[in-house]
Amino acid sequence: MIRTRRSRRMRTRHVPARWGVRAAVVAGVLISAAPATAHVVVLPQTAPEGRPTEFTLQVPTERDLPTVAVRVMFPSQVTVYSFKVPTPGFSVTPIYAANQSIIGVTYRGTIPVGRYATFQFLGTPFSTGQTLWPSYQTYADGRIKPWTGPPDVAGTVSPETGPTQPGPAAAVDVLSSGATAGTGSGSGSDTGIWLGVIAICVAAGAAVGVGLLWASRPARLPGGDPSDDPR
Repeated sequence: MIRTRRSRRMRTRHVPARWGVRAAVVAGVLISAAPATAHVVVLPQTAPEGRPTEFTLQVPTERDLPTVAVRVMFPSQVTVYSFKVPTPGFSVTPIYAANQSIIGVTYRGTIPVGRYATFQFLGTPFSTGQTLWPSYQTYADGRIKPWTGPPDVAGTVSPETGPTQPGPAAAVDVLSSGATAGTGSGSGSDTGIWLGVIAICVAAGAAVGVGLLWASRPARLPGGDPSDDPR
């Protein structure tokens, strides 16, 4: 009995230690993975060539300090010409080149800790391929986070690199208008046409079936005895 009690005590002492190690490992994994999803991005991820598109700059606050400004430079393959009225509390200042073309924009305001803000503008891509949108995020302590590094590879997200180290730049793939139409609205309209044809055929078949059923049904004279029904 003495050995049994001692062995039970030893097991109960070791169980919390094992669970403590497992909890620490899980917590470490979650902490290391958490900051990998908060990046400055430009949406949509793909845009058609030669068509006006509304782009959205999405800015999350990663640090324990609020964001006070963000500047994004536009790629040379996209002409930006109009800005949506920003959220109250934010200002928008276009950046012009020597020829008065818009090459970037700066938004100033406060994005609290754990929050994000979005800013919209209109632009027209005129060249296919990947376009880069380098951005610079300013925090309340004056430090600037540059989003100017190599963009994320599709299906992966780069880890956080520090408050002043370059992070991945936002990227948008510009597709040719023909390819976009062929894979989007064109295929959808063809599918709709065929579904309409199938629906008409089904309705016509149902109508014919109902007509044959009524034609083959024996007539019943008014006032006749139900027992005389040949069925």
